[in-house]
Amino acid sequence: MEAMRSQCKRIRDRALMEFLYSTGVRISEAVALNVGDIDMEHLELIVYGKGSKERKTYLTESAKFYLDKYFKERCLNENLTYEQLKEKPLFVSSDKHHKRLTDNGVQYMLRSLGKRSGVKTVHPHRFRRTIATDLLSRGMPIEQAKEFLGHEKIDTTLIYCTVKAEQVQASHRKYA
Repeated sequence: MEAMRSQCKRIRDRALMEFLYSTGVRISEAVALNVGDIDMEHLELIVYGKGSKERKTYLTESAKFYLDKYFKERCLNENLTYEQLKEKPLFVSSDKHHKRLTDNGVQYMLRSLGKRSGVKTVHPHRFRRTIATDLLSRGMPIEQAKEFLGHEKIDTTLIYCTVKAEQVQASHRKYA
């Protein structure tokens, strides 16, 4: 993450990266959002996942910081008030047309960022896997991770559970 953060050339790219990591949303969920879908005061938003299922997800302070910077930049570049911006797509192309970013546009941007930073196989779902693994390794109960990710079955969430040898050793020492 740090290598990629340091290689972000545009504030949009950093905001998108922080947003994907913070929320754990699927790429299709992210590109469907508008600016006004985010409650910046409470650091939360509602996304519509697979099967149009609704779930709440959350922003980190870092994601909020970079989204705020991105929104201010967009207001200037697109000559909009913040109230007008709320009706616009959350992430847009960098060109003068400011069109909604597509799944492919996000994938291309992240692959380019990965190449510049020397990180292999960068794709949107990797951010989802990373936040899931980080939350689980920090002690979030798997049932809560299941809800956060919008999984129907806990078995799906278990796929994200990467157990590190050091964690096993520390647990053994603690419980044995």
